[in-house]
Amino acid sequence: MADIDPSRAELSNFGGHSRRNFLIGAGGLLLAGGMAGCGGGSSSSTPAGSSAASGGPKRGGILRVGLTGGSASDIIDGQTILAKPDQARLVTGFETLLTYDDDYTLSNDGLAEEVTAEKPDLWTIRIREGIEFHNGKTMTAADVAYSLRRVIDPDLGLQGGPGLASIDPKGISILDDRTVRVQLKQADSTIADQLAQYSNGIVPEGYTADNDLRYVGTGPYKVTSFTPGQSSSHARNDNYWRPGQPYLDQVELIDFPDPAAQVNALLAGQVDAITDIPFAQIDVAKASGLSILESEGAAWVPICMAIDMEPFTDVRVRQAFRLMADREQIVQQVISGHGRVGNDLYAPFDACYSSDLAQREQDIEQAKSLLKAAGKEGLVVDLHTTDGAAGMVDLAKVFAQQAKDAGVTVNIKIDPNYYGDQYLKLPFSVDSWNTRGFLPQVAIGSLPTSPYNETHWPPKDSNFISLYQQALAETDTAKRCGLIQDMQLIEYEQGGYIIPFFNNFVDAYSPKLNGLKETRAALNLDTYAHGFRTVWLS
Repeated sequence: MADIDPSRAELSNFGGHSRRNFLIGAGGLLLAGGMAGCGGGSSSSTPAGSSAASGGPKRGGILRVGLTGGSASDIIDGQTILAKPDQARLVTGFETLLTYDDDYTLSNDGLAEEVTAEKPDLWTIRIREGIEFHNGKTMTAADVAYSLRRVIDPDLGLQGGPGLASIDPKGISILDDRTVRVQLKQADSTIADQLAQYSNGIVPEGYTADNDLRYVGTGPYKVTSFTPGQSSSHARNDNYWRPGQPYLDQVELIDFPDPAAQVNALLAGQVDAITDIPFAQIDVAKASGLSILESEGAAWVPICMAIDMEPFTDVRVRQAFRLMADREQIVQQVISGHGRVGNDLYAPFDACYSSDLAQREQDIEQAKSLLKAAGKEGLVVDLHTTDGAAGMVDLAKVFAQQAKDAGVTVNIKIDPNYYGDQYLKLPFSVDSWNTRGFLPQVAIGSLPTSPYNETHWPPKDSNFISLYQQALAETDTAKRCGLIQDMQLIEYEQGGYIIPFFNNFVDAYSPKLNGLKETRAALNLDTYAHGFRTVWLS
């Protein structure tokens, strides 16, 4: 598949939007003060399950979905996740103020009727009228204010906190039942993007992770049971605000210990859909009459080198490990060609992505030379991974083989409890990430304050943080892109990530499941069918 052309990506920060989005009609997303606006665009994506064949959406039935990567640490929280099954459970019950459309462009199709930047450091949020939480309470501005304060509470360490850190918790004011004004500590060009991140859901006032409100959102389904590491059940929300949706009576989300068990359950008809079918099983699934959903993605499976832990404290070691990777071979062997080569930088859909940097190629002799200069010849390292997402284990295996040529021994440690207490504390590991713009991804994974900073980035002597703060505050598109590309250059030259590819989402499902679309998806299964509200069973 050809590389994504960043010039046609209209997402991630306002600088990436075209002139068509500067002004949009009533009820749209507005950005005042000379900043660009963004609205939902039409999508050319096509349904993977045709409504024509099934006679249109049908109500009723129980959808069973198989997920991998879960454990006894599974959670349901409207504003954070630990592993992939948590994503599916979150979006089933909770919703965001803004959303992304099928082209991964910001849209005002969420809980907010309008979001306005009065000034670069002053935003107003106007929510839709009459939306109810699962417990029957009408959503008000007080719930939005509470949700924002909870996300940014440093004591909670929630996923979206760093991305919304520019919000002054004392500067959140309620203007009326449907309007919230948000004063920022400094200008922040990414606020709208952050309001669309799936983990920044709106929760009712008083919500905590362990009280009676812990499963209460505005989403299409209500939690009826949940056993961490095993399964959860979600019943249709009959008071859901989108007319006619959802179609299903119930959704069951089931954890599987490994991909093989997941595929076998689908083949046996025990589940109706699975995430991340192993690429080697695609032909088997098709021959059995199952359907495959492949969506162009900017998801990535990095090998993570903690820059403050041996042997990766020396930038020459990090550079050497990057040069050990034969990326074309990895794309073919790990994801069977279902994606494209990466260049150790994330966010390829971002309009400011540095596509002009030289593509890093395998160079074993240079890798050996760097290791020798660093006094690290003959290294033996443990590489930790798990079956948390497609490619995580296979990437570790292929890289270990490639590293041998440089005289490096990589011992692979496959741990089903990878996302437990040791997560983020390992010197060398494999992880997985979904699609985000560059600055939102920095906030969640590449700052000392980030909840998932697996590489312990940035270096203490770097100006990366200063550049990030400048980029947030910069309202000029070209200048902001310049700052972002300066940040990317630091990552490219010194970073702790080996990003060999961007993989498509490849999921499998029963042909009786309809309504899935091939999109630029943020999450598996067409972003879990938007909380499973857009799919039905025939």
